[in-house]
Amino acid sequence: MTDSLKALLVGAGENRQMAELGRLVETLGYKTVGRLEQARRDGSGYVGKGKREELASLVEETGADVVVTDDELTASTARVLERAAGKPVLDRTALIIRIFESHARDAASRLEVELANLEYRLPRVKGGSEALSRLGGGGDTTRGPGEQKLEYDRRVIRDRISALNHRLQEEKSAREVRGRRRREGLGPPSVALVGYTNAGKTTILNSLSGAGRSTRDRLFETLETTTRLVEGGGAHENDQDGADNSESRPDFVVTDTVGFIQKLPTQLVHSFASTLEAAAEADVVVVCADASSEELNIQISTVLETLRDILPDESPMSGDDRGAASGYVLCLNKMDLVEPEKLGDLDNSYSKAVRISALSDTSALRDRIQHEISRSRTRLDLRVPHSDYAVVGKLYGIAEIHSTSNNEDGVILDVTLPISLASRYEKYAIDSTVPKG
Repeated sequence: MTDSLKALLVGAGENRQMAELGRLVETLGYKTVGRLEQARRDGSGYVGKGKREELASLVEETGADVVVTDDELTASTARVLERAAGKPVLDRTALIIRIFESHARDAASRLEVELANLEYRLPRVKGGSEALSRLGGGGDTTRGPGEQKLEYDRRVIRDRISALNHRLQEEKSAREVRGRRRREGLGPPSVALVGYTNAGKTTILNSLSGAGRSTRDRLFETLETTTRLVEGGGAHENDQDGADNSESRPDFVVTDTVGFIQKLPTQLVHSFASTLEAAAEADVVVVCADASSEELNIQISTVLETLRDILPDESPMSGDDRGAASGYVLCLNKMDLVEPEKLGDLDNSYSKAVRISALSDTSALRDRIQHEISRSRTRLDLRVPHSDYAVVGKLYGIAEIHSTSNNEDGVILDVTLPISLASRYEKYAIDSTVPKG
């Protein structure tokens, strides 16, 4: 059973994340029994010869069943380390893939994890036995059974990768259709919850929408993209920035996404396209962070830098004001766990962030999301002639309808709709200047 396996953690180089590696190991059900670190990374064996000798002693002393490294290893480096330790070696990438395999729930997530696993395994395929490749097969044009088996295994993996890519491309095409509908205003505004793993995104989703998602305290609890509708509740008086005017509170959909992590394997970043596209297509991106974490600054930076690398330039993440309402909302969650003496540091570093404890109240985040959505929408009075009644039907698909009435001239509507679409209805506007999209 995996819950009885003992793991010895090994880290090398300047960017060691041993505490996080320990949490990953625990998430998979292993028990950490020791750690070995080295300030520089060895080119052939990950850690130097002396450290490898120390590793062998630690394995014997602790009774470790497996050695887990903080970085991805090449096949040759892993073999050097395995020979020294006398135990199997699991690198960080393989560890995370195993966690994803155990947590994947829906069909799309399982396909994406399988693809990542195959892409990781392909360059590491060794065939049934290294000795087989030296048996038989003399000459320049014949190959031994070991090499034939190796090529067969690689071909099987490549064929499966091709099939998975084809199926995932079909799903991507379907998502693109849904994305076009949303960009055209066919549906409510969208909000994406992104952030470091275990920041409480699923708890926030549950609180906002009432969704009964799992919120166990383990890394990568959420893998698949999950979307829920949040009812807006009409209009309220907007007192932000001292303003005294009515602000619309439309319905919106909120999407929970897979958590980020330092040294996230490239295979998994590209595999989880649906999650990343949810952020790219969102009207508002909420960056969630665990305010009580000792590595809060590093975790926020990791998320922002990763998102800016993978999202288009025109995405909400193009702003760079940490915590400001310049395209994204920074949400500091788990404020109930923050030590009182650290509150001042949060004030100085993230003065514009929304602070919540999702287990008790997310109303402040809800209000901020509604405010951000309203910034990109406008309220108009329209008069649509009866001869153009089809326009009214389309408005019900793209706008929030506050009121309607009929007279001999047509249908009178009080609506809120995206600024980008307002110009389409300029000719129906009643004594108002229509914002240009």
